[in-house]
Amino acid sequence: MKINITFNGTSHDIATDSTITQALAVLTIASNTEANKFVIALNQTFVPRSQYSSTQLQDNDEIELLSPMAGG
Repeated sequence: MKINITFNGTSHDIATDSTITQALAVLTIASNTEANKFVIALNQTFVPRSQYSSTQLQDNDEIELLSPMAGG
C-alpha cells in the first residue's frame, strides 16, 4: 500500500508507514552529501534531524527541504 506525499512541491507515492528517513532514502536525498546542509519542515513545522527516523509520514503530508539561515 502507498501514501502520497508532496516533497518540495512534487507529488510522490511512498510506502505506507514510511518515516522521513525512509522517504529521503527512496527519493535518493539521503545519499546526497548536500542533504546534511538542509533542514526538514513537515507540514510547515521544523523537524529536528534526531527525529527523522521516528517521524512517521501520513497521506498528503508536505515535506520541504530548507536551507538553514543564521541570524535571528
